[in-house]
Amino acid sequence: MMQQQSSWMTPVLAFCLSFLFSLTLAPTLGLVAYQQYDFLLLWLVTMLLLALPALYMEIGLAKRTQSSPLQGLMKLTRDADRSTRWRSVGWLAIITVPLIAGAMLYFAQGTLTPHLDVALNPSIIMLILTIVAVAVSMLPRLILISIAAIATLAFIGLGLMAGHGTWQWTAISFAEWGKVVALTLVTGGLGLGLYWQSVAQHAQEKSSSTPIVLPIWIAQALGLLAMLSVNQTMTMAQAISLLIAALAISGFMLQAVRDQLIHRQIALPIQAVIMLLPLLVWALPISNILFAALVLIGLVLCLAYSIFAGWLMKISHLRKSLNFSSEATYNIWRIFVRIVMPISIVVALIAWLQALILN
Repeated sequence: MMQQQSSWMTPVLAFCLSFLFSLTLAPTLGLVAYQQYDFLLLWLVTMLLLALPALYMEIGLAKRTQSSPLQGLMKLTRDADRSTRWRSVGWLAIITVPLIAGAMLYFAQGTLTPHLDVALNPSIIMLILTIVAVAVSMLPRLILISIAAIATLAFIGLGLMAGHGTWQWTAISFAEWGKVVALTLVTGGLGLGLYWQSVAQHAQEKSSSTPIVLPIWIAQALGLLAMLSVNQTMTMAQAISLLIAALAISGFMLQAVRDQLIHRQIALPIQAVIMLLPLLVWALPISNILFAALVLIGLVLCLAYSIFAGWLMKISHLRKSLNFSSEATYNIWRIFVRIVMPISIVVALIAWLQALILN
């Protein structure tokens, strides 16, 4: 049975996840102390032109299916008369969610251990944190999201009290496009199905999507903006706050994955493998590979959903679910999902792969 969730919790989830995941991927994306006005403006543009249409798409799919992503994709592929292979997108997201949880825990413990006097093996720490995260995932979602929000705000408050670098104007490069799209879509949690799952139970198909979408989108923007604003030279108090927030949000994410697997009646041993293996892989000395893979997987998930929703689903299905105020608004949204999003993501993938090869 999927756990009931209040509507206000989804924007809080969006804020915490966007902040924590962007902070985690900042070194991989080369965004540590990246205080450039041109990048900030480019990010604001992508939030409007990419993240907003993508979020409308995810909420529209949630309203259409009225069920979790794994279950919902079965209905969507049947309704659209499309190959069942498209359901693998949901399974890829299911595996990616605990992988992201592991990434946040790995990053958080890496910020805390330098402040400790004792030498600890990172692999052992990750094993311990995995056990704690699984145990924490048994708590009610209200408690988990409240702890995550308090700890995240504490981290941001402590970071804002520290000094800041100097912002400047620089030339926009091709590599920056890959960074900004990854920051907007991947670290915003789009394509993972978490927002879909959060709103599916209480969203009415014939109601307007905008009252659901805008609070989540604003929360995402605030979380990402906070990451770009705080000083990332962390004190011990910040590191502790970050670890607490990472454990709470990881527990929330693991619980969401477990609910979907239970809903699909997946056997308990298989559930354990799906949830634990992506977490435990962070105990191996391959973190650089895993961080880079997360960016690629996140972009691929967003690309797959944009192709499916924009090109393969019947036009009438999402039009009814989104329930825009006018046909013109729907047509504009459809252009962004069908053309702007796929092209932008493909260009970002090329830029990201090029950066990986050159490095």
